[in-house]
Parts: sequence; C-alpha cells; structure tokens
Amino acid sequence: MRRKIVFSAGALAIAALALSLGGCKVKRQYDVTGQVKYNGATLAKPNGQIVFLGPDGRQVVASINEDGTYKAEKVTAGLNKVAVYYPNPNFKRAARPKGPPDSKYKPETSPINLTPEQYASADTSGLATEVGQGSVFNVDMTGPPIP
Repeated sequence: MRRKIVFSAGALAIAALALSLGGCKVKRQYDVTGQVKYNGATLAKPNGQIVFLGPDGRQVVASINEDGTYKAEKVTAGLNKVAVYYPNPNFKRAARPKGPPDSKYKPETSPINLTPEQYASADTSGLATEVGQGSVFNVDMTGPPIP
C-alpha cells in the first residue's frame, strides 16, 4: 500500500512538472531593420532611439543612426507597439528661483525631445508593426520643423 502511494505521488509530481514546463513557451524573437524619417527626410541628429514593446511586455531599444537606419535585435514576434524619440541636447530642467513663490515667474524651458512628444510613448505614438522573420519597419514621423 505504501509503495502504491509513493508511486502515485511521484507520478503526480512528474506530471505537474511536465505541465509547468510546457506552459513556459518562449516567444520567437527576430531582428527588425528599417529607417526613420521626419517630415519625409532623415533627421540627421544624434542619439535617436526606437523602442519596440512586444506582446509579452518586453522592450527592445535600438539606436537610430544619423542616416535614419536602425537594427533592433531579438524583438518578440507578434504585434509590437513602437515609440521613437530624439533627445533634445539643449534640454535643461528649469530651476525655481530662490525666495518666495512668484506667480508671474515662468521658467524658460526647451522640450525634452526634438520630435513631438506623442511619438516618445508606445501608447500614444500610433506606431505598431507585426514582427516576424525578415521584418522591415520604416517610420515617417510628422511635426513642426526642427532646427
């Protein structure tokens, strides 16, 4: 009787392990290439980034070259939301002057990114692509002229 219980417990443990491992499927990952443009032309600015947010929540960030090309490696297969931004090299956090608050004070600030803020978030950019073998995703953002 005792042998039968031990055998049953062992069989259950093996079955549970097999089920738990079977549910841990790793999604396929692929490289994505493309070119980013702004108002139809390459931006030719340094430090641009493109971010892929996979269906599993995994993010992949790739640098954008000054000719607008990029290569994102190991992006999760499936529908990815995308964000793109070029940091503003002139951005400085505004410091409040010393003394009592002045309601007329308005600090001079420059935007944090050169490109419109909507593109900096995968939730607001409106950009998405289905990632699979040989994926190419070209982006053409639009917005006001950038100096």
